[in-house]
Amino acid sequence: MKTLWRVIPILFPLLAAAHPMGNFSVNHYAKIQPGAKAIEIEYVLDVAEIPTLQLQQAWAVTATTPRAEIERKAQSQARTWVHNLNLRIDGARVTPEITRASLAIVDGAGGLPVYRVTTRLRVPASGGKFTYQDNNFSERAGWREIVIAPQPGAPLRHASQGSRDLSQALTAYPQDPTLAPPQDVRASFEWTGAPPVVATAAPKPVEPAAPAAVAKPVASTPLQPNSLGTLSRSGFLSRTLGNRNAPIGFGLALTCMLVAFCLGALHAVEPGHGKTMVAAYLVGSQGTPKHAVLLGAMVTFTHTVSVFILGFITLFLAQYIMPETLTKYLGIASGLSIVWIGALLAYRRWRTYSGHHHHRHAAAPAHDHAHPHTHEHPHTHEHGHSHTHEHNHVHGLTHTHDGHTHTHAPPADLTIGSLLALGASGGMVPCPAALVLLLSCISLGRPALGIVLLLAFSLGLALVLMAIGLAVLGAKSLVPESRRPSASSPWIRILPVASALVIFLVGVVMTGVALGVLPAIRFLG
Repeated sequence: MKTLWRVIPILFPLLAAAHPMGNFSVNHYAKIQPGAKAIEIEYVLDVAEIPTLQLQQAWAVTATTPRAEIERKAQSQARTWVHNLNLRIDGARVTPEITRASLAIVDGAGGLPVYRVTTRLRVPASGGKFTYQDNNFSERAGWREIVIAPQPGAPLRHASQGSRDLSQALTAYPQDPTLAPPQDVRASFEWTGAPPVVATAAPKPVEPAAPAAVAKPVASTPLQPNSLGTLSRSGFLSRTLGNRNAPIGFGLALTCMLVAFCLGALHAVEPGHGKTMVAAYLVGSQGTPKHAVLLGAMVTFTHTVSVFILGFITLFLAQYIMPETLTKYLGIASGLSIVWIGALLAYRRWRTYSGHHHHRHAAAPAHDHAHPHTHEHPHTHEHGHSHTHEHNHVHGLTHTHDGHTHTHAPPADLTIGSLLALGASGGMVPCPAALVLLLSCISLGRPALGIVLLLAFSLGLALVLMAIGLAVLGAKSLVPESRRPSASSPWIRILPVASALVIFLVGVVMTGVALGVLPAIRFLG
């Protein structure tokens, strides 16, 4: 009990948000200040945990590399990033002078670092038309903000952006979760500076045959709100893994496993992981507790395997495919698979429902006589004898009329194969928090701990999904049997079709969210 009370305060930091733009993001900021004799530019890149880890691999640095060496690598990288900026004055490309490049290292989620590189540029010029284009990291999602703030004595005309600074140079992102991140990669304006004393022409750089094409930036999701299952920068796991010099004994490792378990359980109640899909399938298929456990376990197993695969790609194959690109494709594949399964179930169940809805009961061959009564009991048959009987009973799912046995039960589509297919479809999109946990431990030389924490995280996720399935199946016991509708009720018989349509809808929404054409809908999680 004492251990539990010690762990509970640890869980509260989990409520804090991690990187507001996500662990895969690279965020851009440019503050352009035209002046009388020059244009000053502050160019900032805020690189989240996963791309920072990839930068460390490219720079051949680790957590133990001296800070001065990392800063030299950052300054060298900054020159490459500046080269990818296309700056032009009156159509002629100009090369800016780098006056300063600095690196800030912030502790990120899971103990992984976050790099923030600030480069200050100067372009000598006294007026004209200036254009700016940022070609860096066009394939990555992120915040892209451009601010144009003229210096005194430099009148500005036709500016494409204003002087309002939304993020304070990427140090204070807005907290409004509905705010769409800016996606500015181009800017232009005209300005008038001080007339030069002697007209001089700067050496004209070699012009490319055509301006470099810039890829359309990846659409970003709105700012991520505080989440119950987010691996925060200030949380217990992040602080523990970030303390590289502290040994992790058995007791601390056990505590980390418990926190990871709780993190996975909290993450399960967040949008995603097919909770609506699990509930709809079990309700519509007359599932059993065994089916609920199997479906929840399959979702979690697929989810865990996908985290391992994505971690491998992040560490070894990122030059061939971006991890976030793979995650997007997995999201699309998952959504389309669920759409197909939902549509197939709806078609099969509708055929069964239609067949049962229109069936007739023919009289037995040896009982050929009329029954012209009106179901007002008691009543009298016309074949010479009188009797009464009551119809105060409720038919079961399977019963017999006039020698003909039939069922009102849903179609027998609840198979192990369909359960595994649906579970795999719902769990194939990996969780960033679990990925960060795994990669953080690997980067610190503790891969075994990373695997154990991932398994603990997945176990928490699995138990919550199973509990949701069991709760759905057990909910009917809360309704008194006398108040339950008849099994032959149209509402009960149409329920399997409706639940299949819910699965179909969940798949449509998941596909739309993965494609970026729909916002995340929390209640369909």
